[in-house]
Amino acid sequence: MSKLKAILVDDELNARENLRYLLDDFCPEISVVGEASNIDDAVQLIEKETPSIVFLDIEMPEKNGFQIFNEFEEINFQVIFITAYDQYAIKAFQVAAIDYLLKPIEVSLLQNAVKKAQLFISQKKLDTRIPVLKENKKELKKIAIPYKNDYAIIATDDIICIQADRMYSIIYTTNNKEYIASKKLNHYENLFENVTSFTRVHRSWIVNTNHIIIYSKRDRQLKLTLEKLIPVSKGYKESFEASFTS
Repeated sequence: MSKLKAILVDDELNARENLRYLLDDFCPEISVVGEASNIDDAVQLIEKETPSIVFLDIEMPEKNGFQIFNEFEEINFQVIFITAYDQYAIKAFQVAAIDYLLKPIEVSLLQNAVKKAQLFISQKKLDTRIPVLKENKKELKKIAIPYKNDYAIIATDDIICIQADRMYSIIYTTNNKEYIASKKLNHYENLFENVTSFTRVHRSWIVNTNHIIIYSKRDRQLKLTLEKLIPVSKGYKESFEASFTS
C-alpha cells in the first residue's frame, strides 16, 4: 500500500520536528511532504501537495487552526487536530465526534488517530464532521455521533431526550429515531452544560426542555414530544424545577 501524504501545521518548529520524528518512527504508513508555520502557508501547501492528512495545531498567532476551513469550499483531506489543553477547543471536538491529540503527544494515541484517518480515507468519504465544527462556532447547533459505520449529524433542536444505557446512551429525536452512542450520559451532560434547554432530570435521563409538554409535580413525571414519559427523580427535582421555571 502506498504511503499517505501528510503535512504538519504548527507555529512551533520544535513541535513540528517532534511530530515528524514520531511519525517516522511509529507511523510508517505516513509520508510527511511538507510543513507550515501558519494558516496562509498551510493553504498554499495543501493546494500544492494535496495531502491525505493534515496534522493541525489549533493555537497559532494571527489565525487559529479552525480558520483553515474558511479557505476551502470542500475539505477533501482528513484532519488530525493537535492542541495544548484548551477547554473550548476540546468541547468543539467532542461535539463533532472528532479525535484530537493533546501536547505532548502520546505515541499510542497518535497511532490510533492515524488508523482512524486511514480507515476514513479508504472509504473515500468526505468528512461530514468538519461542517459541525464550523457551524458551532457561536452556539451549539449540531452534534455528530458515530452511527453504524458512519456518523449521524443531529440538530440539537431535534433531540428530545437522552437515556443512559449502561456504558452507552440512547438519543431520541423528533423524527422518531433512536441513536445508540458509545458514550455515557455524563458525557452529554458535560457537552450540554452551557445549553440551557438541556437538563438532567434523573440519573438515567437528560431532557430538552423545549420538548416538554406536561410536567406532573405530583407524579414527578414529564410528558415530552412523541408522547415520551420521563421520570423526574427526587435528587434532580429541585434543580430541574428551578431551571425550568426561571
